[in-house]
Amino acid sequence: MLLVNNVKLELGRDEKDLKKILEKRLRHPVKSYQIKKRSLDARKQPFYVYSLLVEIDNEEKYLGKDISLYEKEDLDPPYKVRNATCIVAGYGPSGIFAAYRLCQAGFKVKVFEKGKRIKEREKDVETFFKKGILSEESNVQFGEGGAGTFSDAKLTTRIKDKYIDYILDIFIKHGANAAIRYENHAHIGTDEVRVIIEKITDHLIEKGVEFHFAEAMEEILFDEDRKIYGIKTNKGEYTCDHLLIGIGHSAYQSVMMLKEKGVFIEKKDIAIGFRVEHLQSLIDQRQTKGLVESANEYFLRYKGEKGVYSFCMCPGGIVIPAMSDKNTIVTNGMSYAARDSMIANSAILIQIYKEEFADGYEYLQNIERMAYDHSKSYRALSQNIADFMKGDLNPLIFDSTYPLGTVLYDFNQFFKKDDLMIVKEALKDFDRKIPGFIDQGIMVGPETRSSCPVRIKRDETYQSINTKELYPMGEGAGYGGGIMSCALDGIRIANALILRYEQI
Repeated sequence: MLLVNNVKLELGRDEKDLKKILEKRLRHPVKSYQIKKRSLDARKQPFYVYSLLVEIDNEEKYLGKDISLYEKEDLDPPYKVRNATCIVAGYGPSGIFAAYRLCQAGFKVKVFEKGKRIKEREKDVETFFKKGILSEESNVQFGEGGAGTFSDAKLTTRIKDKYIDYILDIFIKHGANAAIRYENHAHIGTDEVRVIIEKITDHLIEKGVEFHFAEAMEEILFDEDRKIYGIKTNKGEYTCDHLLIGIGHSAYQSVMMLKEKGVFIEKKDIAIGFRVEHLQSLIDQRQTKGLVESANEYFLRYKGEKGVYSFCMCPGGIVIPAMSDKNTIVTNGMSYAARDSMIANSAILIQIYKEEFADGYEYLQNIERMAYDHSKSYRALSQNIADFMKGDLNPLIFDSTYPLGTVLYDFNQFFKKDDLMIVKEALKDFDRKIPGFIDQGIMVGPETRSSCPVRIKRDETYQSINTKELYPMGEGAGYGGGIMSCALDGIRIANALILRYEQI
């Protein structure tokens, strides 16, 4: 198999033409080809750039610039019955992929998840979106699949790791479009990722993984040497040899329990801000002059005394209520697979350093409660971006997609004085990059759950530095920031355990 890079295709041409382009370039018929990567170059006249896997006779004959030999590595672990039980507490991306890989390798795996399975969870979330009745156990944050289940399931990461292909192959095996392998900004869509995660769970059940949904870990159990031997839940006690915790960024109660048990936990930097919404047509026109039919994304960064950046940009998406605690307001964004809402949204966040707060969870919850106290409901806070810049407060220039409605609020009150100046300078910079960003946008918030405010410190074996056989993983432990990075973290821990038992 050959890997052929830098294959260009003009917009509007059918991808079937790639074969003709390949054969012209190689001067020989190709047996087959597969897209490995596709990106859009929109600097001048937009065109797509591909990396292709090509099957052709006499491969060595064609090696040269942008052409190399390619052999896909088998990344599945060796299977053998291993006399060890692993409990996975939390079934977000880190928990899913740790459980999947440990099961493949022959460990006995038990999964505990505070929330419900997706079908029941969807009903609870829909009730909240329509009626404002919040379940603190089953919501956007907690349940099968974790918080990523109610996002547009972005599969992008800056991490370079061979196990990215392993993750994508599992998604595709359970129903994802094969295009996620090569799209530059791959996403699945919240509607489709739910079905895929259900299929992954069903597969693991068939393979013998024991699931406990709607069963929250309340206490970790360890001996006099601080070695984990099990957990206590709201329904009973369970023993294990290894405990993997992927509790998510909103699991404040679990973190408090771990602190009380003496597990070493440290503060880390966070970010706060709001969601911005614009007509998708504005973003499309500014990004690719409207030449690309699919909804366009953007990533914006401002480097001042503090960093300000866009986060979790959702083309053709909606802003959603993402609370897990009553009488608070938290916003997030998501997109369905079609990305057809005609509205683009993204978080705009400013860094908050760990020295600026005593307890990160309390700091964030105070903001979330303040928002609720102002709104006197679950309606989000909102303001025109132009009004924010001038200190005015007028009716929104268009309605937010946030399903529970909004109430006007002057975000000039939201930030500390120095941070306020930095955010406004950042917005001016973003407006230079995307003209109309200020005058044609609205802001909805607050956004407080972009990352976890703590890190459960671990050693080179991925175990807690002071609690043996406790493996913190994913975003809630401070080691991830999205579906892919958290999934990779779960795989790293599974691999560490597999390696331990290979050496026994």
